Amino acid sequence: MNKHSENSSVRYQSGAVRSSDAEGTRYDLISPIGLAAVAAACAEGAQKYGDFNWERGMPATDMINHALRHVYLFLGGDRSEDHLGHAAWNLMGAIHSLEVWPELNEGSLRTGYCEAPVQCSGTRNQS
Repeated sequence: MNKHSENSSVRYQSGAVRSSDAEGTRYDLISPIGLAAVAAACAEGAQKYGDFNWERGMPATDMINHALRHVYLFLGGDRSEDHLGHAAWNLMGAIHSLEVWPELNEGSLRTGYCEAPVQCSGTRNQS
């Protein structure tokens, strides 16, 4: 597939033209195996709590806590469920929460070096 940018569009060798608005976003690089694990976690959650229950709003801190719990269970050798798939789902949910529900996250994250919504400076205030 030979393509070159022309203004805000892409023209292919075939002559077809398409907008280049997805050029900076690479969905094609997402692991289908990892995405399937996240989708399985979604299905388990939907069966247990109902479809889209999480979209009612959950604070990022709660989702991060659950993600860390799953990571530590995995690191401890627990293979009773797909802990990494659940951790990934919770981290994606935390990102969503910070973007969509800032009011749920206001003042809930550590302050001084990280503020909600999270934009860390990378250096911790040591005062």
